[in-house]
Amino acid sequence: MRFFRRPTEHGLTAYLRLPGRIAYARVDRRLAVPKLLAVGVVPVKSENWSDALSELQDKGPASLVLSPSVYKMRMLDAPNVPADELRSAVRWQIQDMLDFHPDDGTVDILEVPHPEHLNHARQIFAVAAPNALLAEETAYAVKAGLNLAIIDIIETAQRNLAARLEKPGRALATFSFIESGSLLTLTLDGELCMVRSLGVTQAHLEGDMDSVIERLTLEFQRTLDHFDRQFGGVPVDRLFLIPSEKVGSLRDGLAGNLALPVEVMDLTHALDISAIPNLGELPTPCFHAIGAALRKEDTKP
Repeated sequence: MRFFRRPTEHGLTAYLRLPGRIAYARVDRRLAVPKLLAVGVVPVKSENWSDALSELQDKGPASLVLSPSVYKMRMLDAPNVPADELRSAVRWQIQDMLDFHPDDGTVDILEVPHPEHLNHARQIFAVAAPNALLAEETAYAVKAGLNLAIIDIIETAQRNLAARLEKPGRALATFSFIESGSLLTLTLDGELCMVRSLGVTQAHLEGDMDSVIERLTLEFQRTLDHFDRQFGGVPVDRLFLIPSEKVGSLRDGLAGNLALPVEVMDLTHALDISAIPNLGELPTPCFHAIGAALRKEDTKP
């Protein structure tokens, strides 16, 4: 399933390796309104990942979005150490959640927004993945001829989508289905505030929709209550649902149960999607690929 490709334009190409397929997107971020250049799903035959990845070749950089099953993420109080010692301190602070030796992994840090009115300790997200896995992913990309410049995670890909739709000073809740279940994020001013992995899967929507809506309502309300305790005074503007099958029924049910507006995410005004008809019909992983391709840092597009 190939939705669009235009080889004369280059941008950041982001992709997710999924069972039997690769979801990808390419975005030109050099424009005032980023332009979606390509998006789709490439089938993978006989686990031949490099051959499938070679179909994504472009002169610009590439970004891999890791599956949540291969990395660990935790929110922590920021250690009181100099900036150049922060990663080292965090590496040992999170060793109890790792299934590999801390020295055999890569650790990165995301700062959590800390509005001036808050009086609790500053917090950070720590993310860790084993070096052996990162080396394997790099080998796939190199063999495919990709310029793998970034390795990213689902949570920040979803953050990037939300950042295009936020209102200043107001938090935004975003929900999506992922391979391992579902993901709820809360963002503020373009940064992650809170992350929750939920056990509700896309397949559950095929059963008792009312029970799924009841369960999600409870989980969302708990998360919103926790957000209010942590970020009291910061309003949550809306809950966005990333498009998926039966998302309309899910939106209707949640909208009747929650006090905040619930909307299906529409990127029409956030991106130039003029070349991509029927964007809302894309599989959910393509939206995370779009989010990763919207990464803000300069990566030589």
